[in-house]
Amino acid sequence: MSERNLSEDLENWMSLLPQQLRQTPIIHLAIPGSHDSFTSAITSDSELAPDAENAIRKLSFLGPVLKYFMVNWSRTQSYMALDQLTRGVRYFDLRIGTRSGTENLYVVHGLYSVDVRNCLEEVAGFLDTHTQEIVILDFQHFYGFRQADHDKLMQLIGKIFGAKLLPYSQHMSYVTLKYMTTQYRYQVICIYRSDAARFGQPLLWPSISFPNPWPNTVSKRYLFEFLHRGLSNRPEGAAYVSQCVMTPPAWFIFQNLYSSLKKKCAVKLEEAKSNWLENQRPGPGGLNIIIADFVELSDCRYIKEVIELNQKLLSDNKM
Repeated sequence: MSERNLSEDLENWMSLLPQQLRQTPIIHLAIPGSHDSFTSAITSDSELAPDAENAIRKLSFLGPVLKYFMVNWSRTQSYMALDQLTRGVRYFDLRIGTRSGTENLYVVHGLYSVDVRNCLEEVAGFLDTHTQEIVILDFQHFYGFRQADHDKLMQLIGKIFGAKLLPYSQHMSYVTLKYMTTQYRYQVICIYRSDAARFGQPLLWPSISFPNPWPNTVSKRYLFEFLHRGLSNRPEGAAYVSQCVMTPPAWFIFQNLYSSLKKKCAVKLEEAKSNWLENQRPGPGGLNIIIADFVELSDCRYIKEVIELNQKLLSDNKM
């Protein structure tokens, strides 16, 4: 059988996968994701968010000057939900914060981005018209949250996605694209990384099902060593998230104050990331979910390379 370009149609790539891959457990597929997914709405008018570091808060007297620089280092993506979905992203990483004076909950990354409801409704709208696609929503961090805020967010997730939510199970080997979208019409796996808050919620998945170790470095060498070690030790029977991102500490940002996260980290990582991906393979013990900043760089090169890794599963079985 001739090899087809699996990333030819990014908007529908899961729908168009060969049946063998649609029947492969999703924990063994290569799936592209975005890091701090919905931060493109951050502007110099955005207010300081509750996740802002204390060092930043002490400089808040600088007002607009401080935020001018913060925008360049807080924004990790150029597109919001729908534009990322049409470009093939299927895993989203969210930090959520409360905001004084409103009951709404917001995406945050140093500064406030957008109301999380808007993002989730965009995702739901896409899924309504792309019934063979799935998404993984990872609610990673919660800032300024009390139990009432968790309850509000969990109710919002349930209201927006309803029957699309795949119930939690300790076993994931049966979770395939075909199982989710054909048999039951499930389209959303929702990870909620607060076990105390999500207790008793059968539609939310715990951290243990999706390990997501953070490299926390600006060293390319350390980053790829960290990713390699993580994959070598990934637990069987669970999904696994590889964070292919550089995280600048305060000294790095001050050293490059007039530049940006995009220029100093994402762009400079592009070639090395591509070379690393070329040597990866999905399947047991292999690459699964991977996240990156500015996923649109080089005409979505990263997204296409991750999707194309699934060709190796077909080659293994000589389809």
